[in-house]
Amino acid sequence: MSRPSEAIPAAQLGVDGAARRALGAALLAVFVGALDLTVIATILPRMVGDLGINTADIDRYVWVVNGYLLAYVVAIPIVARVSDLVGRTAAFQGSLAIFLVGSIWCAQAGDLGGLIVGRAIQGLGGGALLPVTMALVGDLLPPERRVAALGLVGAVDTLGWVLGPIWGAAIAGAAGGGESWRWVFLVNVPLTLVAAVGIARWVRGRSETAAGRGWLARLDPLGALLLTGALLLLNLGLSAGGEVNGVQGGGRALGGTRNPLAEYLAPLTVGSVVLGAVFVWWQRRAPHPVLPLGLFRSRRFSAALAANATTGAALIVAMVDVPVVVALLVEPERVSSISALMLVPFTLLMAALSLGGGAVAQRVGVRRTAAVGLVFVALGYSSLWVGLRGGAYLGLVPGLALAGAGFGLVIAPLGATVIDAAPTADRGVAAGLSLVSRLLGMTIGISTLTAIGVQRLQELVGNLEEVVPAPGESTAAFLARQSAFFEERVLPVSIQVVRETFLLAGGVALLALVPVVLMRPGRREASG
Repeated sequence: MSRPSEAIPAAQLGVDGAARRALGAALLAVFVGALDLTVIATILPRMVGDLGINTADIDRYVWVVNGYLLAYVVAIPIVARVSDLVGRTAAFQGSLAIFLVGSIWCAQAGDLGGLIVGRAIQGLGGGALLPVTMALVGDLLPPERRVAALGLVGAVDTLGWVLGPIWGAAIAGAAGGGESWRWVFLVNVPLTLVAAVGIARWVRGRSETAAGRGWLARLDPLGALLLTGALLLLNLGLSAGGEVNGVQGGGRALGGTRNPLAEYLAPLTVGSVVLGAVFVWWQRRAPHPVLPLGLFRSRRFSAALAANATTGAALIVAMVDVPVVVALLVEPERVSSISALMLVPFTLLMAALSLGGGAVAQRVGVRRTAAVGLVFVALGYSSLWVGLRGGAYLGLVPGLALAGAGFGLVIAPLGATVIDAAPTADRGVAAGLSLVSRLLGMTIGISTLTAIGVQRLQELVGNLEEVVPAPGESTAAFLARQSAFFEERVLPVSIQVVRETFLLAGGVALLALVPVVLMRPGRREASG
């Protein structure tokens, strides 16, 4: 994403009314796709309960989040190339159709597997919308206006996934009744159709590419498959890592089940490394590579991407773990609304400061701004660790506000550095890679930190004696004893694990300072 200070409204980009309408329709599509990146954060506990999924099996149902993220990441570089070959309108409409199918699939899902498949389909469509819109900017705008417009695209995408948790809770709350979370996916249907009509009306004829014969030969299907396979195996291995050295009790003492992939951890990890190495080898030789490796020769560019990915790994923790905490402490019917309220200071401060972070960076330098933001994130997550010590969810508010402000300050400088470090002809690709790196960090981060949390929970709970009915004990007495066991033993341990995860995420934020230091200021930056 470019400097938010340059992310000006389309009406001020110096283009005609029809082009502005075309960009508006494309931005609506990007916004809807970005919403669904995080829309389930506040409704996931309700979805888990309604579908009969065991709440102890978090390493399995975290794929409802990861499936979308992974597909979103993979779609961005692939569809960017497809749109060059078949035309923007065809690429847009195809992406919207895929997103629509995925949304309907999710709304009708009856089990965890079906929900994960639907989310992956959604992610393919949603992620595809972003690069096509970036390419559309290049088609419709003169070179001197493109970077500002890319900033607008990045700002809309960021605003979408930042507001996603609040949007999901609001739709589920308005729908009311049983399984109201399904409406979160159904509401995508009219929004997607509106975007499709707008694109068909205003994009067609203004930004078209003749596919020509043999356009499929100009794609890189092998590269796409290798990238997808490497990322999929890596995340499957990470999510199963919670079983490493785990006791036989652990989460299973809470009614959970052993991860079915636990026995394949080594093959999954080795397979991901092998496919990743083959992917890099192939990208150096492919005539039309999915990923332009030449950009990574710039240390500043690579450092900014690394910082972006590490920041994403820390960012996703709050989005996922805050609803988990709330689900432990409040009644099921209030989880979505309370989770959304808890995330308001986090998301709104992030959105506000990401839009103003460009102006701050221009005054004090991108590295200093990013470094201050990362320190704020670390302090915020440390405050979450302290605030949860008494087991009251309101103790999260100060830490969430501080962390949200920190993330907001980080997003703009990192996005600007990625674009500035790239050659002028590659800035559109660079803007896409900036977003991809953050999302990839979110994907790997949630898999890794979830595995660590599951392993820690098993260490702490595995030796607790499971509550079973005593001979001659009444049902009422057994339920009372089971409830007391949860309140006195299981709940404190679960809260402790979440607190430790927040502290670990703060450490990840501090780790991002290393690549930030390597982001030496360019000629267009006053200082670093």
